[in-house]
Amino acid sequence: MRKHEKTRRNNALVDAMPGETLGEVATLLEETLKVHRSVKNAVLCTKEGVVVAAVARGGEIDPRVIATVSSALVWGGTSALHHLKSTSPTHLIHTTRIERILTIVQPHYHLIIVISRADDAGLNLDPLIPAFQSIATRMELVMSSTSAFGKQTILGTIVEEIPEVTQGILLTAEGLPLGSVGFKDEVEVAAMMGALFANGLTYSDVTDSISVDTAGLRLLITRVDETRLLAVLCPGTNPDAISQKIRLILDGAA
Repeated sequence: MRKHEKTRRNNALVDAMPGETLGEVATLLEETLKVHRSVKNAVLCTKEGVVVAAVARGGEIDPRVIATVSSALVWGGTSALHHLKSTSPTHLIHTTRIERILTIVQPHYHLIIVISRADDAGLNLDPLIPAFQSIATRMELVMSSTSAFGKQTILGTIVEEIPEVTQGILLTAEGLPLGSVGFKDEVEVAAMMGALFANGLTYSDVTDSISVDTAGLRLLITRVDETRLLAVLCPGTNPDAISQKIRLILDGAA
């Protein structure tokens, strides 16, 4: 590989993955840069927008931002297609004035490809999509083969370990849904939760959580990280105990 094409890796979940698996993922990610000269970034992330690994050619882009936005767009696109009585998307293309961002949707992971429009010379993206899909499928197989980095999501873990919880939603700080349990109108719920949490920021720019209590029920909205929030309904006579269990799970996932 030529010097100006040298990649840089950003592996946010390195500690959770065996070295052999990480090496395979990194090698597959680097293959995306060879598909076309205009590919400048590639990110592998979970469906919830958590970065697994990333490579870049030239200028660096924060992979966490790319992953969060793409995951939110995929969720919104899936919801829109569901209302239109169609199947979920296989890929999504987000076009800006300077870039095209292709997200390949896999069962448990997303492969995000950032393409520079300045370097694509009117590139027809359609013929290249099968190549990216092939790489994404191979990544899915590699990731699913390791038990150290399972497919369990934050919400899945909470529902599994805390049977009382039947409704919850993961969302971006801007109020875009990334995944939910027990809600039908995820987009509206996420917007309301995001707005409620943002109102708390008028008192502090480091708000950690907001809880709204009523008889036998607590709505807990808490920060997961810099870009994501989690909203969970904690029912029963002791919602504080449920809230503490949720916090322990989030601390363990950090």
